[in-house]
Amino acid sequence: MNSVSKVFLFFVVILFATACTSRNDRNIAGLNTLLDSLKSQYAPDSRIELWDLTVAAEEGSIYLAGEVANKGTYKAIVKAVDENFPEVKNTMVLLPVDGTGQLVTGLVNNSVIHLRHEPSSKKELVTQARLGTPVRILKDMDGKRLIQTPDGYLGWVNIPEVQAIDLEELTRYRESQKIVYQAQYGSSYSEPDETSMPVADLVIGCILPVVSQESGFLEVEYPDGRLAWVKKSEVIDAEEVFYKTVTKENVEKTILEFHGIPYLWGGASSKAIDCSGLVSNVFFMNGIQLPRDASQQIHCGRVMTEDFDPEGLETGDLLFFGRKATDSQPERVTHVATYLGDTEFIHAAGYRERVSINSMDSTRANFIDGYPEIFIRAVRIIGEEGEGFGPIAENEFFKEIIHIAK
Repeated sequence: MNSVSKVFLFFVVILFATACTSRNDRNIAGLNTLLDSLKSQYAPDSRIELWDLTVAAEEGSIYLAGEVANKGTYKAIVKAVDENFPEVKNTMVLLPVDGTGQLVTGLVNNSVIHLRHEPSSKKELVTQARLGTPVRILKDMDGKRLIQTPDGYLGWVNIPEVQAIDLEELTRYRESQKIVYQAQYGSSYSEPDETSMPVADLVIGCILPVVSQESGFLEVEYPDGRLAWVKKSEVIDAEEVFYKTVTKENVEKTILEFHGIPYLWGGASSKAIDCSGLVSNVFFMNGIQLPRDASQQIHCGRVMTEDFDPEGLETGDLLFFGRKATDSQPERVTHVATYLGDTEFIHAAGYRERVSINSMDSTRANFIDGYPEIFIRAVRIIGEEGEGFGPIAENEFFKEIIHIAK
C-alpha cells in the first residue's frame, strides 16, 4: 500500500470513529433528555421517590444503569427507552431485588432512628422514625440500610436499627395486640417494676406488641425479640390511635405536651424535633398520617386564608411561612406552625432552639418580628379530606400491621 493510500485509509478510520462518537453523543444527550422528562413526571420529589440513574458509553455501546424503587416508574422507563432508544443496553435495577412484592419488610428496632441522605452517619439527617414503625427495606450496603417510611421518606440507617421481617413474621405482628407509647419520654423495664433495669428508652408514638400483663405493667416484645415491661398508664391501645377521630381539642392537648422540647433539623420525635416533625407527630397521635415536610403539608386540607386574619381560624389549623409565589419566582415554604387561637401559635423554631408559643400580634410580648411578612397561608386539616393525607388506618404501610379493619 502506497503512502497516499495509507493516508486515505487513516482519514476514513478517523471519520468513521468520529461519526460513531457523534452518534453516541447525540443518543446519550437524547436519552438524558428523555430521562429528565420521565423524572419530572414519575419522581419529581427525591425525598420520597428513588431515582438513581446514569447513562454512559463503553466500547461503542450506551448503557443505562442505576436503581429505582417504584414498579410503575420502572415499567415506564423501560417502555420509553425501548421505544425511543432500542440500541441502549438497560441494566437498571428495580429495588428491592428480593422479588417478593411484600411492601413492609422491616420494623424500626430502636426508640428513634436517624434517616440520612447518604449511607454515612456524617451526612444530612433527613428525618427520624420511631420504634415499631413499619418500613420498606430497599437495600443494604456497607453496614447501612436504605429504607422507606410510611410517609414515603427515603433514608439510610444502620442495619441493626431496622429488623427485617418475612411474610410469616409480618402476619404474626399484624395479629398481635399492640400498644402505642403516649408519654413524651420514658423507659421499658426488665421486670414489671420501674426500679428494675431499663431495657431501652421510649418516646411518644413508639409501637410494641403485647405478650402478657401483670400488676399495672404490660410485657412487650421488641422487633429483635427482646422482652420488656412498660407501665400501663403510659400506653394506649394502638387501634385507638390508628382509628382515632381528630378533634381540635385533642390536637391542642397533644401539641402542648411538646412545649419546650429542643429543636433539631430533621428531628421527628420528642427527643428533638423540627417544625414539620412536630406537626406530623401530633397529627399521628390523633389518627392522621400527614406528609413529612412543610412544603408537602401545605398542599393538604383546605385553604382558610392567604392573608393572616384570625377571624375564621380555629385551633389546630396550620400556618405556613416562607416566600409567596411571584411572577419571577415560585412559592417557597420554609416553616409550619399550629394555630392555638387569639393570634397565638405553637411551633418548633430554630431561632429559639425549642418548641415555643408565639403570636402574630405585634403588641404581644411573644410576637416574632417578621413573621406576618412571610406568612403564606393557613390550612385546615381537621375535618377535611383530600390527597396526600388521611387516616392512619388507610396508609398502605400501616394497613400491613393493623389487625382488624373497622
